[in-house]
Amino acid sequence: MIYAKHISTLLTLVGVCSGCASSQGTKPHDMSTTQHETAAAQESSASNLHSAQYAPDATAQVEPCDVGSEALRGGACWSSTINPTEQLRADAQKHERLARQHRAAAQALRDVENTVCSGLSENDRVTSPFFHREDISSVSQAEVSVSDGLESHQQFAGGRAVFRAVPGMTAEWLQRLVNCHLARAASVGFDMPEMSYCPLVLKSTSATASSAGDGFAIAVTSEDPSTAAEIWRRMQALK
Repeated sequence: MIYAKHISTLLTLVGVCSGCASSQGTKPHDMSTTQHETAAAQESSASNLHSAQYAPDATAQVEPCDVGSEALRGGACWSSTINPTEQLRADAQKHERLARQHRAAAQALRDVENTVCSGLSENDRVTSPFFHREDISSVSQAEVSVSDGLESHQQFAGGRAVFRAVPGMTAEWLQRLVNCHLARAASVGFDMPEMSYCPLVLKSTSATASSAGDGFAIAVTSEDPSTAAEIWRRMQALK
């Protein structure tokens, strides 16, 4: 099973390594799929412009030292030949590298969404489980265990909603649904005003589904205190 907190790992498996050397803004969660594709097009355009201005046969003579400097005493200042447009080629290669990274990031977001949403109905893909308020029996704060190196303690991290067991619902199916919505949120850059009630569309969140007595629970948490507070605010508004 692919758990929600491991979606960033899945991004690595589909071809984009979050720990690899990459330029700022080119990691999958830095932008939405569309924004990555737009940035890739802009970088490719810049690369083409610089490439068109590069002249492989251009030459220029330069003297690498100051004729009146102390460095010339007892020596000579030889002239050298350079290509004055060489920097344009380097710039073109840099822009094309950025374009490739943005395209790879966009593809990674698409691949993750397709993987974790596979097998779910279209209605479940576009409708948050938190939309079904009538099936939520209770909400409560969620805590996680943290350690300072000497001892561990519980820390507020978000919220937990318990759903009544509707026909067909299992913890495994609910986890797949949660993962799908986390991946969809990442794909659109976490910009989903139409789902402002849903804690799953917030950036830097994890979510875990589990059995809960005669129902099922979804715990949504974040290591960021402000995000954890917003998760809990949204959870409270559901009841």
